[in-house]
Formats: sequence, structure tokens, C-alpha cells
Amino acid sequence: RLKALEINFVGIDFDQTIIDVHTGGRWNGPAEELVSHVRPEFQQLLPALLHNDIQVAVVTFSPQTAMIQTILESVVGLELARKIPIRGGDKTWTYNGEGAKKGKQAHLASAVEELEQDEACRITRATTVLIEDDTNNIRHALKNGVRAVWLNPSKPHHLFRDLKNLE
Repeated sequence: RLKALEINFVGIDFDQTIIDVHTGGRWNGPAEELVSHVRPEFQQLLPALLHNDIQVAVVTFSPQTAMIQTILESVVGLELARKIPIRGGDKTWTYNGEGAKKGKQAHLASAVEELEQDEACRITRATTVLIEDDTNNIRHALKNGVRAVWLNPSKPHHLFRDLKNLE
């Protein structure tokens, strides 16, 4: 369905979205403990997106991006995980463009800047989808012309249905 809609980029939140807990950006245990919290939907979706030439980025407020990288490596393997930019609250990236900056919009735009350096595809708001559990971030995305799918943390199994129904 995403290919039919000409979607070529999916930004995905981490806490309460890729994983079924909220770390608050302060997870003290080893990353391996969180691997068991990766939702089965993302164990399927992440490799499927990447194998179908749809770019992926993790967009999160968590500053624990090294831990997120380790978790991604466990889910999709080292080679594919290296293709996934992580934009978190770790102050390792900036977005100085003219686009929207509220919610996850700056995170998405910064990831696109990186992906477009390495890829021959053109990513736009119209070719982007945000998957997110926070309705405020969903609202900001929709207000700025970015498609968005709300992952209801208590009904994550609806994700594939909601992606299929995306317009």
C-alpha cells in the first residue's frame, strides 16, 4: 500500500511505538533487555520497509540514541540498522531549514537531509509517513502536510490495518 501511495520515507517514534514501554529517555538496563519489548509489528515492518526501498528513520525525544541503535541492530541486523538515521534528544544533529519544527517535524527533516545525500530518491512531505503514539506529534505532522498513523499503544495490532487504510 505504501508503494502505491508513493511513500518513500517512514519516520517512526521509539518509546511506546517501536517498543511497548516508555523509557523516559532514562533506561538504565542493558539495551538487550529492551529488545524483548520491541513490538512484533516492528519486527516485521522495519525489514519489510527497508527491503522494499522505503527509507526509515527513528524520530524520538529520547537522548539514548546509542541504545536505540543497538536495539535496531538486534531487530534488522547491523547492515540494515546502519541505514536508519536516528534523530533523538542527544544534541548530535540540528535542523536549520525553513520547514516546520514542532513535534517531530525537525527530526523528520533532519533525517531526510541525511538520507537524500546517500540516496537517489527525493523525499517530500507528500512521500512521508510518521508512525507515532503521541497525538500531539500526529497533529503537528498532519497540519504540515505529512501523513501520519497513530499507533494506539493498547491496540498495536491495528498498525497494519491503519497503514493499509492510509490515503
